[in-house]
Amino acid sequence: MKTRLHYFILPLFISLPYFVSAQSNDHEGNLPKFYKQRIHFGFHLGYNKTDFRVHNVRTSDYPKDTLYYWNGIKYFSNPGSSDSTLLCPLRTIYHDAEAGFNLGIVCDVRLQDYVRLRCLPTLSFGSRNLIFTYQERDTLFSRIKKTESVFIMFPLLVKLQSKRLKNFSAYVIGGGSYTYDLQSDKNVDPSAQLVRLKRNDYYAEGGAGIDFYLKYFKFGMEIKIMQGLRDILYHDGSKFATPINKLNSHIAFFTLTFEG
Repeated sequence: MKTRLHYFILPLFISLPYFVSAQSNDHEGNLPKFYKQRIHFGFHLGYNKTDFRVHNVRTSDYPKDTLYYWNGIKYFSNPGSSDSTLLCPLRTIYHDAEAGFNLGIVCDVRLQDYVRLRCLPTLSFGSRNLIFTYQERDTLFSRIKKTESVFIMFPLLVKLQSKRLKNFSAYVIGGGSYTYDLQSDKNVDPSAQLVRLKRNDYYAEGGAGIDFYLKYFKFGMEIKIMQGLRDILYHDGSKFATPINKLNSHIAFFTLTFEG
């Protein structure tokens, strides 16, 4: 059974303000001069859901020899055969997100009182599935193609922050990033029948978060969405790649930050 960490996120958001309030030693709150410094550093870690956005080729446009499984086991490449009663046509392609985790460094630069520039080099681990559904007479069966990724990410983001209310502030964040996938299957032999992905991708990012000022450091919680801008599918003419016109990455993050 998959771990459903998101069930714990809402209670965490609700309980933390009470915890942070208890850390305040005076009416001004903790770390009153925290954002007066020009630059500061920290680290972040979190949970992610890595997924695809699939743009299929129209069913009517599928090349005939990519539509079928032979007895639900091997691809069949000759639909004109006398054994065509055993052909199983492709019906749908689904995508399925799986959980992963990420960790990295925070570099925060002050531009104005409530505007920050943030560079967040990140190592992220994730996996996702493409599910190809076929029909054999009146029965549907699926073939799952799992892809695992280890991303090195280089986000550059602008943080717009609210005015502090004692030990609490809120913010929105947005920008872009370059990502390199160390686990890409691009260089694997196409005969292996994998869904082969390109190593390089570019993302647009957006999110929001809350900061809590503790006695010795600032603690933050952030939710962010990353949308891939590049078609990452390697169109090698394989049976699993041909029915897909375009494949984009989509990642949701829940991140904890610790900054001093």
